[in-house]
Amino acid sequence: MTARVAVASTDGKVVNQHFGHADKFHIFDIDENGFKYVETRAAVPYCAGGSHEDRTAPEVLGLLEALRDCRAVLVSRIGGGAVSMLDSNGIDVIESGGAIEDVLKKISEKKIFG
Repeated sequence: MTARVAVASTDGKVVNQHFGHADKFHIFDIDENGFKYVETRAAVPYCAGGSHEDRTAPEVLGLLEALRDCRAVLVSRIGGGAVSMLDSNGIDVIESGGAIEDVLKKISEKKIFG
């Protein structure tokens, strides 16, 4: 089974962005045989130092729309409210750092999705 994962990264090489600060997500398809890059999607950061409680804010709704087909997000950091929001929309959260390739390889080998 293939799962789509959105990765928060400034350079497409390292998982290095907080979920709420990401202005783009690198999209990968992952399965038991490995992973492949699909595309990069623009996002409007919804964390601007204010409240994150309004789940109907345009930034939040736009972000959810951009991630609608993803099974999980891979981020360096994420707050509890965002985890809850993603979870309620069927999107798992993986908090990690390091090279995207290394992290996706570990996820593929562990067969987390399937």
